[in-house]
Formats: sequence, C-alpha cells, structure tokens
Amino acid sequence: MNSKLTDEQLDDIREYLAQGMSSDDIANYIGRVADLDLIEIEYVRTAANELEHENQQHGEKP
Repeated sequence: MNSKLTDEQLDDIREYLAQGMSSDDIANYIGRVADLDLIEIEYVRTAANELEHENQQHGEKP
C-alpha cells in the first residue's frame, strides 16, 4: 500500500470508493480540497486504484 498516506487518509479514500467515486474523481476532489500539488494528487490516485483493486479481488463493491 502507498506509504505516503496515513491510515486516516486511506480510510477516507475507502469511504469515497464505497460511495461510488472513481479513483480519478477521488484524487481530483482531495487535490482541490487540500490544495495538493500534482505528485501528491498522484499518490492519492495510486492509493485509490490499489484499494479499488483490493476490493475487487475480495469480491467487494468498490
């Protein structure tokens, strides 16, 4: 998992995925709200993609 993000941040991403947001939508939203630079937005996007993939492997909805 992406070590650049805290457990709390990963939990937030999980919640957004559960609400049906895409990885790109999550990264863009968090990037705007937190005024992140491009590399930080990419960290969020990567983490969201990884979490979504994990959910799919476990048969859960994203």
